[in-house]
Order: sequence, then C-alpha cells, then structure tokens
Amino acid sequence: MSRQKLLSHIFLGTSLLFLSACGGGGDAPASVGTPPPGGSGGGSGGDGTTKSDSTMEVASDVADFLSMAGFGSSAADQETLTGTDAADWLRAQFNKPATLYLPPLQSRFESGDELESWEHRAAFWDAMVQSDDELRQRMVFALSQLLVASDEAMGDQPLIMAYYMDVLSKNAFGNYRDLLEDITYSPAMAKYLTYLRNRKADPEKGRMPDENYAREIMQLFTIGLVELNKDGTPKTDSAGNTIETYSNDDIMGLARVFTGLTYKGVGFWERDADAQYKPLVAHADRHSELEKTFLGKTISAGTGPEASIDEALDHLFNHSNTAPFVSRQLIQRFTMSHPTPEYVERVATAFETGVFTAPDNTSFGRGERGDLAATLAAILLDESVLPGTARTPETGKIREPVIRWVHWAKAFNVSNVDASNEWGLLYSDTSKRLSQRPFGSPSVFNFYRPGYVAPGSETGQSNLTAPEFQIVHEGAAIGYANFMSDFALDRSPSVNSEINTFKPDYSYELTIADDAEALADHLDGLLLGGRMSAPTRERIVQVLAEIPIREDADRNYDDKFARVGVAVTMTVTDPAFTIQY
Repeated sequence: MSRQKLLSHIFLGTSLLFLSACGGGGDAPASVGTPPPGGSGGGSGGDGTTKSDSTMEVASDVADFLSMAGFGSSAADQETLTGTDAADWLRAQFNKPATLYLPPLQSRFESGDELESWEHRAAFWDAMVQSDDELRQRMVFALSQLLVASDEAMGDQPLIMAYYMDVLSKNAFGNYRDLLEDITYSPAMAKYLTYLRNRKADPEKGRMPDENYAREIMQLFTIGLVELNKDGTPKTDSAGNTIETYSNDDIMGLARVFTGLTYKGVGFWERDADAQYKPLVAHADRHSELEKTFLGKTISAGTGPEASIDEALDHLFNHSNTAPFVSRQLIQRFTMSHPTPEYVERVATAFETGVFTAPDNTSFGRGERGDLAATLAAILLDESVLPGTARTPETGKIREPVIRWVHWAKAFNVSNVDASNEWGLLYSDTSKRLSQRPFGSPSVFNFYRPGYVAPGSETGQSNLTAPEFQIVHEGAAIGYANFMSDFALDRSPSVNSEINTFKPDYSYELTIADDAEALADHLDGLLLGGRMSAPTRERIVQVLAEIPIREDADRNYDDKFARVGVAVTMTVTDPAFTIQY
C-alpha cells in the first residue's frame, strides 16, 4: 500500500474522531451502557445489582481502571491483574519509592557536562513509559496541569524544571499544604510567576510588590474565582449572582507576603552554582514589614518572610473553597471531564478529613486535611467509577494526547526508551505533533481551562465541561494521526538515526497479522477495552486486505509489520481510544 493511500485511511479515521469530539456522527464508540465483550456492564456479574467492591473481575475492568489510574494497560497487566482488587493496586503504588528526575541531571552538571534545554522533558517521558511508580507519574502529570510552571518561560534551564518536577513527585501522595509550600519556595515557580527577587514597596521610587503569584495562588492553586459549595457548585447571593472570592485589595495584601525571596546565595542578587535546584531563601530586609490583609486574614506588621508565608499558606489551604476546587480538577485529570456534584463532594470530604474508606472497608490517608493519597483513592475508587460499573457518555473523559501516546508505548512494551533521541517528544506541542507537551503549557492557565464547554458540540449543548476539547481541532487531529503513525510504524524522526528508540514489540501481533479479524479483535481488547465499533472493525479488515503478504522471508516480515502498524494506527486514532469511560 502506498503512503498516500495509507494516510488517506488514517485521515478518514482522524476526521471521524474530530466529528465525534464535536458531537457529529460517524464512528462513535459503542454506548457505555453496553457491556464490552467479556466484560460486565454493571453490577457484580452483570445482573443489574449495584457494584459494591473494587475487584477487577475481567480484563476489560483492568483496561478501564488503568486508563484512569495509569496510562492504560498492557496484555501482561490484563493477565496479571484480572481477578485482583483495584484497592490493592493503589496501596502497592502508594508504597513505591518516588522516581526523581533531578539527580542524574545534577550529577552530570556538577561533573562539568553541558545540559541541553530539553533534558528534563526527556526524563519525564522516559519515566512515564518505564518507571515502576505509574500512579505517581500520572499524578505528577496531573499536578503539573494544576500547579503550572511551564518550561516555555524558563529558557535553557533544565535543572530548574527538574527540581520542580521532583517537588511534584515527592509530594504526589503527601499533603497539599506541604506541596503549596514547596512550590512557593521553588525557583521554577518564582521565575515563572515573577516573584523571584520580588522586593517590598518603595514609595519614593514608585515600586510595588509583584502581584502575579498572589493572584494565581488564589485563582488557580487554591480557591478559584467564586465561592463554592462543598460539591463544587457556585454559591449565589440573594439575587442569584455568584460571589467573588477575592478583590484587588486582597491581591495587594497577599502580594506583600511573597517579598524577599531569591536564589540561594551569598546575597540578594548573587546566587550559588547549585541555586537552580535548591529552595529559595528569604531576605528579611527585602520583605515588606507592613501589615498584610487578605481574605479576612491579617498578618501583623513586622512579621518576617517565612512566618508570613506560613500564615498565608495556612489560610489559603484551610479556606472552604480549597477542597472542592482542587478535588474537582483532580477528578477531571483522572476519571471524568464533567464530574457530578455528588462525586466532587465525596472527594472533597476525603480531602478535608484526610481519610477515605475503600469498598473493602480499609482506609487510605493519615487523617490530616489535604492528604493527597486519601484524595486520590477517593477519586479512583468512587462508587461511580468502580471496575465493572456501568458508565454513561456524560460521566466519561477525554484522554489527553500525552496519555494516549504513553498507553501505546506501554501496551507494546517499547524497547530502547530514550526520549532524548526523539524529535517528536522533545518538541511535541505543535499542531503537527501532539498539541501537548508535559511541562510545556502555553500559559499558567494550562492547555485547557477546567470550566471549558466546547461550542457547537453535543457536550456543549448539554452544558458539560470538557476541558480537553479545547485542544481538539482539525489540525491537531491530523497532527496526532501523523505522530501516532510514525511511532506505530517505527519510523519516528530521531536525533540519531542509527539508534532505534521506542521500538514497539509486535512479536505476538505478527503471528496473527495474516488474520485481519483476529488482529482487530486483539487490538480491541488491548487498546480499547472491548469497545471497538463495527465500522472501525470493518475498516481495519478492509484496509489490511489491501496489504498483501508476500512469501519472500524479508518481504513477508515487512508486509506483516506494515499490516500490524496500520492496524495499530487505525485503532489509536479511533474515538474509542480517545474517550475514557
């Protein structure tokens, strides 16, 4: 089959993906109310009874759970985890040591190596694909979109970003209050939100404290713009209007708190050689000694920088908005694009109490407000998303492009994992590629807004939030198809063409490449959890029929590999691979 003809088939599938995303017709996935082959559509055994435990009874349960809690399943995952309890998987993941990204880069830097600007990105791609702490990597990716510090503003400083990535990794299952403190003292956040070397006011010079971090830590990291009920819905006044959480006066008062912070070094303006990967230090002589009033809280005049920051973070952390505001966004990053108020309230309760009781009556969390392990367990083991529970399109989620690619890599046990050799991964944010790159958000508002409602779509007509649709458009869909086909067909553009990185293991798929029906069935279970639609299956069989398998040994292998690569490409560009439910 010619490349042009192959691409026409892929673009057909991609256009249908786009139509599905926008609420059009075409090759939409099967109704989530219909049990996938070999699975259970609801109840423990498919008899309509309420699902009351977190056992992954069939392979499709494993596929569904790992698409939420990790990056998707492999054949080995489905074989090993079928019949086990998802709660046990979570416990094991919570106990795994954290993957850290800084130490190898730091070691090289301190030995005199010159680091490339993208090395932190390569480290994170590699960790997502091959690290043992899969849940933590998924949480780091989620937190990177909530507490945005983008390398777009960092220039050639991979150590600053690697240190920030370690902050997220170390705190991923810890306490949100500790996480807020660690990001506040991180050079990456200070540089990104411009409070690095922020000084107290000088009336004579007309200088005022920088207000950027004060605004964003309220708007984006803790309380949001409007007052919330515990279930995440907005509170309203007597006239039915939403109530703003803060004013400009609150921003000005809080901005005084974040004065006096600078790099580790001998003075305010000098920095040590290792300052890029050490916490910031506070200089009392550059810190505002004035009273700091915000959100009903007053920090007394003369309070030093560290104490002021502690009091401010405590106040924001304990605000009634923080639990539902943070909980809803974490739900969106793991399980549902439009979570129900009841779901949000259950997770917010776990955040506030620091405890979540699993279906097997065991507990997660240390009983302290802000416990992220309890919060994450509440998200992934909620009654609405338990393995085998029937779901509806309204309770689904759009999987981010990054997660879809990592799923492909893990599903086919890629070898020679080294993102530093892959141009597409190092610069994956343009419309010709994934339209998304970890730690490469175009702004502090992330790649998409949590309240985004897609115009001109069925989700929009139902007023459902679908953040990920904000980066779904024709160009991005075609770019995604090109990106995935390059990897699926093992022809991704590399830095060193002599090294074949991220080579997929199609050893099993090659044994059934001559049986299009069997190959489609296999990819359905492996990648789609049994939700491949009839039109997609028919199209795969039709396309593979146009790729003959010749008898010559070398050509025989090439033809079978082409068949597998094409079938994989068509599967990962199918809407069912994009929609998680």
